[in-house]
Amino acid sequence: MTQPSPEPHPTLDDVVEDDNDALPTPIRQGHAGMPERLDDDALARVVDRERVEAGLIDYAPDDVPPATDPLPEGSSEAADRAQRGLTEEP
Repeated sequence: MTQPSPEPHPTLDDVVEDDNDALPTPIRQGHAGMPERLDDDALARVVDRERVEAGLIDYAPDDVPPATDPLPEGSSEAADRAQRGLTEEP
């Protein structure tokens, strides 16, 4: 009697897209193969972008450009403060 050949285990490589480009690459040293020092700001940006992709938030704050154009070279400090709304005028 012959034994049935085992079916190959299905893989999800063609279904799941690996887009963790912003996350650090694992290393052999350190806890759980991750580097000891991670950039908290970079991880926060990755989390925000993943939340946008999942539809949990509307936009990632770091991806939004400034609301005003930069001042030309040689502009005064008072002009910069006025453009940012930091003047004490009523």
